[in-house]
Amino acid sequence: MFFPELDPNSKVWIYAGNRDLHPTESNYVTDALNSFIPQWAAHGASLYGNGVVHRNRFIILAVDESKVSASGCSIDTSVHFVKKMGQELDIDFLTRTNIVVEKDGVLSTVHLSELSEYIDADLFNPMVTSLSELNEKWKIPVSESPFV
Repeated sequence: MFFPELDPNSKVWIYAGNRDLHPTESNYVTDALNSFIPQWAAHGASLYGNGVVHRNRFIILAVDESKVSASGCSIDTSVHFVKKMGQELDIDFLTRTNIVVEKDGVLSTVHLSELSEYIDADLFNPMVTSLSELNEKWKIPVSESPFV
């Protein structure tokens, strides 16, 4: 379960890399997240949130908006952070036409147009926007996805 300290309605942003992070890269991003999250703010008010690297493929950020709402500027700041991580590590976290699928425990990045070739796999639904969705409906069968 992700972020049990946050409200289930917390806002979530998921960034999927186009490749796995090496363990040293995951540690680097985790350390960067641990520095970024306490400084993340909206109009000067600290956001109550968290972030994690998941399965060496995803950067997941969450904000409990029942405490302080994320603003456009704070969201831009988080996107800038993810973009910076991608540039430093030569990994693409921002291409939204790619989907991460899992088959037999192996993660693969596929273009949306190729998703029907993975009908017997699971996908990590990029449409998830809340913590409750992340915890309950993030990984779904490709056959049940809105993309096929």
